[in-house]
Amino acid sequence: MRNLKYILAVTVGMLLFAFTIMHDYHTSTTKVELNTGSSALSFTSKFVTEDLEKAVGVSADNFDAFDKATERYLRQNFVVTINGSQKAFNYARAQISPKATRLYFEIPNVSNISTIEITNSMLVNEFPEQQNFITFNIDGKRDSFVTKKGAEKGKISL
Repeated sequence: MRNLKYILAVTVGMLLFAFTIMHDYHTSTTKVELNTGSSALSFTSKFVTEDLEKAVGVSADNFDAFDKATERYLRQNFVVTINGSQKAFNYARAQISPKATRLYFEIPNVSNISTIEITNSMLVNEFPEQQNFITFNIDGKRDSFVTKKGAEKGKISL
């Protein structure tokens, strides 16, 4: 019985410790795609909902306010330059779950891409250890880079 209490106490202690440090690693992913035959460069970004709520200052429980604040925050912190020219994107929507939020947006009428530069400073002011992973699949060519505080820009050549 004494061993059981000890094992139970150690297990509970380890679980509490795991939950307190579990979310100390802050990341996002962004997938950038241009499929053969398509002229729109599509973006899907995935964030921890709780982190995004902190950044935009609005609870995801209020979908409309959260979506508007998230779009505004995205436009301030995510810049795309194609072949040396900054491009505006069309924001489609946020898809929210308790754990993750996905943002969908695109740049229409894209062709003859030789370089893409992305400035992604999403969440780096709220979480200095934030890392934003960006992967590309453009006409079957794949590449990737990571942005973080102090290195918010990345560039690929095709």
